Amino acid sequence: MSAPFRPHDRLFRGTLDQPGAARALLREHLPPGLVADLIDEPPELVGGDFIDEALRESQSDRLYRVRLSGGREVFVYVLIEHKSTPDPGVLLQLLRYLVRIWTRVATGQGGVVATLPAIVPIVVYHGAAPWTVPLSFATATPAPAAIRDDLLDFRYTLVDLGPIPDRALSADPALRAGLLALKYGTRPCDLETAEDVLTRALGDARELPQLFSMLLVYALTVFRDVTPDLVRTVVHRVRPDWEEEMVSLAAEQWMEEGRAEGRAEGRAEVLAAQIRHRFGEISPTRAAALRTATPAELDALAKRVIDARSLDELFGDDPS
Repeated sequence: MSAPFRPHDRLFRGTLDQPGAARALLREHLPPGLVADLIDEPPELVGGDFIDEALRESQSDRLYRVRLSGGREVFVYVLIEHKSTPDPGVLLQLLRYLVRIWTRVATGQGGVVATLPAIVPIVVYHGAAPWTVPLSFATATPAPAAIRDDLLDFRYTLVDLGPIPDRALSADPALRAGLLALKYGTRPCDLETAEDVLTRALGDARELPQLFSMLLVYALTVFRDVTPDLVRTVVHRVRPDWEEEMVSLAAEQWMEEGRAEGRAEGRAEVLAAQIRHRFGEISPTRAAALRTATPAELDALAKRVIDARSLDELFGDDPS
């Protein structure tokens, strides 16, 4: 069985995999004193996937190791919240994830460790509603002053994309492109806004073909009013030399994800856009046939549209 398609997760991970993007995220949001102590090298991706199974649709994570002057090391755990509203349970979730990281470290050292590594948590949130969860564990567990110092506590750094101006999301173009798309991916967007966001994001990713393609698929999947025809228009505006290749790749991947998720309507829309691009407008009869086609029929048409020389040859039926 194919893995579930999680568009926010895929874009977040794909963005941080771009050269310099993870480094920029950490240096722009870690405490200044820690940043000043970092040596000049990229963070090391250690892994991730510490998230509760039930929360995989709404969270993604990345774990990095950074080195400090004097040979010391610190882990940075980046958790991104995909929910449109804050989750009050995120502090308890973070605590579980931190314990899982420490447990993995201890297991790797035979189960016995003299000390545990420091872990700095960062929460990236791109929901539409303001963030309201306390930034420290102790704040969420009120207790008498006499015992407060004896209680467990940790803090996390919050990166709430909503209040950050679009151009200030990052100085790194790749990171800014991905965060911009994620910022608007959980907000109601009219067609004009969606087109503007996609244009700016693709502009920042115009030298990064992998990220460029991921942004196209994300826009087709997440932005309700974005169509394959609009994607083609924006790509032509930003990188006309990539138009044919990128639009075809994005459409193919979107259709593949639609097949995995059963989104026959979305697949039919992509296929219709490809047919119009090759052969011009489609008759109402054929447009209706596309809308009601089975997944197997859509698969067959998708294969023939590449080599067909005419609409008659593609559909093999009455063109009326």
